[in-house]
This record gives sequence, structure tokens and C-alpha cells, in this order.
Amino acid sequence: MPTFPRARYVTSRAERAYWAGQAMDEARTQMFRDSVLPVEDAGLLDLVDVPDGGTGIAPGVRLVPTPGHTPGHIAVRLTAGGHTALITGDCIHHPVQLARPAIGSCVDTDPARAAATRTRLLDDLAGTDTLLLGTHFPPPTAGRVHRAGTGYRLLPVPARTA
Repeated sequence: MPTFPRARYVTSRAERAYWAGQAMDEARTQMFRDSVLPVEDAGLLDLVDVPDGGTGIAPGVRLVPTPGHTPGHIAVRLTAGGHTALITGDCIHHPVQLARPAIGSCVDTDPARAAATRTRLLDDLAGTDTLLLGTHFPPPTAGRVHRAGTGYRLLPVPARTA
């Protein structure tokens, strides 16, 4: 049963095709059965094509291709009130990858492409006001990317209370 039955679930068509065509181990097969198939069966999964420049799916919400972790991996760019944030997903697993973008994750399907994608993404973000939100980062999970030698670093942005 979908966790959020009134939500719109969106993913890239390439990502869905990749996982559907893989011979997965039992743990991943079970994850697919538990997390993807119920959403599809309920008619809530919206597959979208994500071109190189990304695609908008709602006002202020844009899917950005970040291949390498998987062929159809995407990050999410949010824009509102003159501010921009990027949710990395699995493109950047750990802050150490900012300092050394070539360091991969053992679960990247194409390590060379993942490293190239990370480097391009970090280069695009460096020195901008875009807030990077690291999906898997320990606190601090949000910050701005700055160049540091041959790599990058995350300058944390303190959380604000309402």
C-alpha cells in the first residue's frame, strides 16, 4: 500500500526501466516489491523523461539528471522566493566526496560516470547561493558549495527556527 495515497510519485522513466530490467538480489527485489510496485499498482507513479537540461514537474520543482549512481538517477532542484536548493539524492553520498569527487560509493553502477557527474554538479554549484541538501549527510546536511584546492567544501548553513 502506498505510504501517501494522495501523493504524486515521480521518477525518471530511465530509472524505472533500469530497475525493472535488473536481476536483483533478494533484498533489492523485496524493496522493489514493497516500495515501487504498490505505487505503480495504485496508478500513482508518474514516469517522466528527463533530458540533459532537466525538466520541470511543478512550479519551482525541477528534476536534474545526475547519472552514475544509476543510469536514470536524478537530483531535485527547488526554487522559491528567489532562493534555490538542490537535493542530491544518491549523487553525493558523503561530504568527503566534496573534497574528493572521484571517491565513489560501492553501490554506484557506473563509478566513472558518477564521479564525472559529481564533479560537474559541484562545479556548477560552487560559489553560488544554491543550498545543497545532502540526502545522506550527517549534520550539517545543508550548506553552500565552495571551491577548496582541487575539490570543494560545504559551508554549513545554520537552521533557522520559525
